[in-house]
Amino acid sequence: MHPSVPPADDRVDVDGIESTSFVGAVARLAAAHPTVTVAEIERVVLREWEAFSAGRPLVIPLGVEDGADEMLRGLAAPKAAQ
Repeated sequence: MHPSVPPADDRVDVDGIESTSFVGAVARLAAAHPTVTVAEIERVVLREWEAFSAGRPLVIPLGVEDGADEMLRGLAAPKAAQ
């Protein structure tokens, strides 16, 4: 495997599901399938993710949680004022 391709041992356990980074998976697949464009590989990985996850993410950036907290505080504020 090319030195710039992340090794398969970059896997982590997330809520009981063995996971890896999107970038790592795409790089490994690109190395394994050199005749397929990276854009096509990304499209296939995203399609497989949607089929696997049914749209519910296993992990989210902390900024998503922070943003949701901010929005929920905004929803609660008018009710608390009543």
